[in-house]
Amino acid sequence: MRHRKKRSKLSMMTSHRKATLRNMARSLLKFQRIETIRARAKEVRRLVEHLITLSKTDTVTSRRHAYDILSDRDLVSKLFKEISPLFKSRTSGYTRIIPMGFRRGDGADMCILELTEKKIVEKLPKKKKVKEAKAQVEEGKEAKKEEHKDQPHVVEPKMKTVPKTKPTLDEEKRTEKARSEDKKMADKRGFMKNLRGLFRKRGDF
Repeated sequence: MRHRKKRSKLSMMTSHRKATLRNMARSLLKFQRIETIRARAKEVRRLVEHLITLSKTDTVTSRRHAYDILSDRDLVSKLFKEISPLFKSRTSGYTRIIPMGFRRGDGADMCILELTEKKIVEKLPKKKKVKEAKAQVEEGKEAKKEEHKDQPHVVEPKMKTVPKTKPTLDEEKRTEKARSEDKKMADKRGFMKNLRGLFRKRGDF
């Protein structure tokens, strides 16, 4: 007999429905709360509560059964070591559904699905983090200043600026000689050609 076996199909194919429920169960066990539609939350709730009851008996068969559903070894170990001890005093009611109202756009009935017992994760407030970062920066600056103090003070040599003055007569003569020499060298570019004249015979002239 199939009495009280009715389940919502969530307008999905069987393989698609199983994959979505598996992924939502994983994220709920990992992050301890999720936001979803009420119809999906009811189906995921049933699956997660079944997994938590399995985790209360830590045996090889129960671990294998949980792995068949989750297919994640790290998450199975977290379920048996971290999540199941939180629900030792409870026999049921491992999750709760908190309504959030209707979603703007398609009007879906949204809700929050979360675990009733959560693992507390301590987080530093933002102000303390900012203060610690500033203190570290200031300490680094002070350390750099102390290093510079210990090092000997080296004075860099300054470049002398020579004032521009008019050239003297000797300098002008030198520049003229250099120019004349440059002209002579330019005229002797065909020096190799002129060497042929030395080897010519007298009858060639």
